[in-house]
Amino acid sequence: MDQRRLEYFIAVAEEMNFTRAAQRLHVTQSTLSAGLKALESELRVELVTRSTRSVQLTEAGAAFLPEAGAALEALDRARAAVEPVSAGLRGSLTVGLLTSMTIVDVPALAGDFHRRHPGVRLRLAMSRRGTAGLAEQIKDSRMDVAFVGRQLRDEHLHVSPIKKYDLRLLLPEDHPLAGRAAVGLADVAGEPFIDMPPGFGQREVVDEAFARAELSRQVTVEVSDVTTIPEYVAHGLGVALLPEAFPAGPGVRALPLDTELSWTLSVIRSARRKPTRALYAFMDLLPQHIHHERAF
Repeated sequence: MDQRRLEYFIAVAEEMNFTRAAQRLHVTQSTLSAGLKALESELRVELVTRSTRSVQLTEAGAAFLPEAGAALEALDRARAAVEPVSAGLRGSLTVGLLTSMTIVDVPALAGDFHRRHPGVRLRLAMSRRGTAGLAEQIKDSRMDVAFVGRQLRDEHLHVSPIKKYDLRLLLPEDHPLAGRAAVGLADVAGEPFIDMPPGFGQREVVDEAFARAELSRQVTVEVSDVTTIPEYVAHGLGVALLPEAFPAGPGVRALPLDTELSWTLSVIRSARRKPTRALYAFMDLLPQHIHHERAF
């Protein structure tokens, strides 16, 4: 089975768009389409359905996607096994990121890795489902390593915590609770909340804390960029729970909680697959590009 055709299929499946997939792979759209059709012909099954507006995976395509990723990874491991240790690294490495994360200087890390290992195709990606989506892609062999917003407990994942931050409450400076020294979850259970969408690590941590306390809350504003949350709080649209390293901003009061509640930045990889040499090299460089004094 042709490796390039597998790469075409994975790009289309992840981008759900032929134009973006072709741009990502630096090929023409016609070349991409022809390669995917050739793969479907080889497999004797339709992998994607195409229309003028959208691309969707068929049932066969969804089943084939993790296997295609595993096949590419196996090829990379096979090449590494026969290359002398002194040879330059080859293959590919897909790294999952969180939005607005600055505790890890990702551009510097990526540049450092590329200069040291130019033979490795490095791809940086995000998931619209945050931590949950990144973890799923790691387990499905669509991603090699990812930064996530919590310390996951999953036998399929190897989890390395980087930094833990206590959460604190952000509320408008004229809020009735603003003069308190500390607040509890029960004090704000009836307040409208501003938070990330379900699946993001921070959202899951807070939802679980309220559930443990047998409390409920209402999230009235969901944003995908965590750095904008204080602005919504300042305009009186609700309160929010954010890591302590996050700046409150003008018009916002930050209060500690009277109970321990924390958010942990972690890096995850598969616990079922042996790391490639490229992944080991990436992890070795990571500590040099961590800023412990900030989270975002």
